[in-house]
Amino acid sequence: MNTTPFRWLAVVVCLLMAQLSPAQSPDMANEDRDMVRVMRHPDGSRSVYKRQMGWRGMRCATYTPSGKLAAINDYTEGKYGQLVACVIYDNKRQPIYKVSYGYDGQARLIEERMFSCPGNKLVQRVIYRYDANGNRAKPLIISLNNSSSGLAPTITDDVTNAHRQLRGNRRR
Repeated sequence: MNTTPFRWLAVVVCLLMAQLSPAQSPDMANEDRDMVRVMRHPDGSRSVYKRQMGWRGMRCATYTPSGKLAAINDYTEGKYGQLVACVIYDNKRQPIYKVSYGYDGQARLIEERMFSCPGNKLVQRVIYRYDANGNRAKPLIISLNNSSSGLAPTITDDVTNAHRQLRGNRRR
């Protein structure tokens, strides 16, 4: 006797019941219906991603292994769902960083800029490059620190060389 149709029916019934019944996971027990995803990290911490009602974006709250709030990231999405900005808060809900995202004419992410908050000083840039087939290469990360003389690169290549390298890759 072929039991394959009955197995498929059982799977469909289980999926339907799972959608109708309350959340079973302890991670999801106290979360709103707007939840998008729960990620468990190797260190035991977890991140809960939720959509915000009436707001084009998503909130990611990260909790320590003991369940205490570690950080909150509020992502703002553009008209087509692309990330345009992010505000990063500490565990006391004080803003510590603001991030902006830049795209090229093909809607590919080409740069992230992170600014300190308060102060609005550039602290990090992540530059994304693509090969001729459109595959993203390893990003170029430029970390900046606050020194008495202003912002100083903390990597061996300076920003000017990084831009020269990027311009050279675009000409190919």
